[in-house]
Amino acid sequence: MVKHKKGLIAAAIIVVLVVADILGPLRVTQVSIRLAAEPIFRAGGLTVTNTLLSSWLATVLLLLLALLVSRRLVDAPQATSLQNIVEAAFETLYNFMQSMVGPKARSFFPVVATFFLFILTSDWLGLLPGFGSVGVWTEYEGRRTLVPLLRGATTDLNTTLALAMCSVLSMQVYGARYLGILEYGSRFVAVSKFVAFFRALLGGKRADISLLFAGFLDVFVGILGILDELTKVLSFSFRLFGNMFGGEVLLIIMAFLVPYVASLPFLLMELFIGFIQAFIFAVLTTAFLGRATTRHGYEQTTQ
Repeated sequence: MVKHKKGLIAAAIIVVLVVADILGPLRVTQVSIRLAAEPIFRAGGLTVTNTLLSSWLATVLLLLLALLVSRRLVDAPQATSLQNIVEAAFETLYNFMQSMVGPKARSFFPVVATFFLFILTSDWLGLLPGFGSVGVWTEYEGRRTLVPLLRGATTDLNTTLALAMCSVLSMQVYGARYLGILEYGSRFVAVSKFVAFFRALLGGKRADISLLFAGFLDVFVGILGILDELTKVLSFSFRLFGNMFGGEVLLIIMAFLVPYVASLPFLLMELFIGFIQAFIFAVLTTAFLGRATTRHGYEQTTQ
């Protein structure tokens, strides 16, 4: 009986909200969707946008979570405790990474877990009430437009581009750490065969012309390697940005057309998509880290 009454109350609230939205004097008659993040204020020479505020909020929440978990650590936490939930999530991610890169997962885990947690938190924060709907009214191109104070961080290409650059930079750092700067750098700048050719030529010996052609081939492969790293930045950033910005636009339009009811399934779908995008970013970073720290077949034969 109590559950039946609660259901009727919830249904009545939804009906009242829908009717108020349709007949209310404050009903929004148009939506404005901007690709770029909106500036909120300036601090010195820094322009603080609503997506930057959201990224700061995600960082603060993760720091608070770390403090709460690490404040009272126990060897055997309860099944429903926050420490046990966080440890289970970390262990699941670590085991998955270990199945991909083996013992190197221990070294890669801090970087990959940071990407995963920040992207997941940013994605899910953008779905909370107030994100995109609470703001200030301003004049934009002759129209009165609402500028939201908070907007999902990953719906800004600047944020996803920064994450992609950090991911690709970490690959170079780990590659140089595991293989050495000279050996890892030789993937992109291969001059050893050129040196052998000209050394033989200057020494009065017969120079093998095949070394010269092999040198040009190595340089071409090195250029392809550099382009490969650059395309990783583009693919990482645009994949995450496109999915999250598209989801934001979908929720705005659905909430505008049929508020409170029809948008709920799409909201649940975006929760799942936010997790999937964070997971894909973490998995791809792990795979590329493993590739950057592994000697290729031709590198092993030249050792």
